[in-house]
Amino acid sequence: MKISRSGFTIVELLVVIVAIGILASITVISYNGVQARGRDDRRRTDVANIIKAMELYYSDNNSYPTPLTNTGSAINNGWYSSGDSSWSKLSTLLLGSQAIDEVPVDPINTTNGVPSAGGKVYAVYVNYNGGYCGSTAGQMYMIVYKLEASTQVQKTDGTCSTNPIPSSYTNNLSYYQIVR
Repeated sequence: MKISRSGFTIVELLVVIVAIGILASITVISYNGVQARGRDDRRRTDVANIIKAMELYYSDNNSYPTPLTNTGSAINNGWYSSGDSSWSKLSTLLLGSQAIDEVPVDPINTTNGVPSAGGKVYAVYVNYNGGYCGSTAGQMYMIVYKLEASTQVQKTDGTCSTNPIPSSYTNNLSYYQIVR
């Protein structure tokens, strides 16, 4: 008499489990990449909106929003950072001039983040003392941010031939700088 056995062997079950594991890994990696690219798209949009607000502020005041006192930023006293309380000072200036309805923050926005140290924040420097790029106070600014899944973009509008902002603030980061 022949005994009939039905079911799967251990080898067949292991092959199926490994295949499911590989497919799950590919799905998770793809999903994380899509999220990072989505955050990068939002960063580009946010920075474009900050640039527009800065230019509207300039058109009304003939100066970019310079800090009147120490900003208290984790980056440096002359910077505004979306990761600390200095961002509220920039927000107050831009909202008060009606240049923007709400000043955006980075989608991740790490607390006390410094972009050059891997922090996910927006950082804005306004030349408040006339020290950089040969410009006078309030005539130059830079926005620094970090893209996750895209190539970093550096753009300067205007000439910064003398005393540029140190590269330690911009290495491997995206930035937009304008000098009048």
